Amino acid sequence: MAFSDDAENVTERSALVEHRARKESQWAISSLARFVGSGLFSPRTMTYDPIVLLLNAPSKEERDTLTARWRDNKLSELNFIGVVSALLAGCLTSTGSWPTILPNGAKTPWSVRCSWYCGIILALASILCTADQILRLHRLSAHREAMPHIRHLLSNRKRDAEGMIRPRRFQFFTWQLPVLFLTGSVVCMVVGMFVTVWAATSRPNGGPWWNENAWVAITFTIIAVFSALNFFLAQMSLFSPINELEMEGDD
Repeated sequence: MAFSDDAENVTERSALVEHRARKESQWAISSLARFVGSGLFSPRTMTYDPIVLLLNAPSKEERDTLTARWRDNKLSELNFIGVVSALLAGCLTSTGSWPTILPNGAKTPWSVRCSWYCGIILALASILCTADQILRLHRLSAHREAMPHIRHLLSNRKRDAEGMIRPRRFQFFTWQLPVLFLTGSVVCMVVGMFVTVWAATSRPNGGPWWNENAWVAITFTIIAVFSALNFFLAQMSLFSPINELEMEGDD
């Protein structure tokens, strides 16, 4: 009987340890996702919460002021993304004139062209989404009741249990599409460059592996890893969980 109780206690402790480990793992993944999203993709406090505030401000004047501020900031953001996407599309388009024969005499792998063509599509999609959203905001702003029209576009038009008007979920996703397409285009270009550089290190006709092509591949990889590390370090320095900060009064 005592042996059975001990076995049950061990089983319960094991289940509790597994449950805690699972929760810690989920928390780590969630924290990493929030950290990565706090940069280019913007966290909830930078994108979702401002829309909630402009939809639920107590007075119409405050709602109009917050809506106009959101519109102006969004237009500035979209203009910058449009310029960067156009420059990146130009860079990716120029890869078509790059040599298709690698320094080792082998032909460029098909995955390189596929990656760069996908990058071109994503960059063009970013430009198109940016242009569409800029035009949409300008056309709405030309209306006499511009601010209510913008809020009508963003809002779910139904109050939740707390009496708050929430933005539509798809609106939250739609306004992040340009930067998502831009990021995907950058990733495709970098992947294509990695494949090109390392494919040149193969020796189809034999011979020593350590040559100038290997030097180029290793140097390129070191610089790429160094840049990625510095990018994430910069993300760490810029990460600010606004929802966890205490509001401070003005002096």
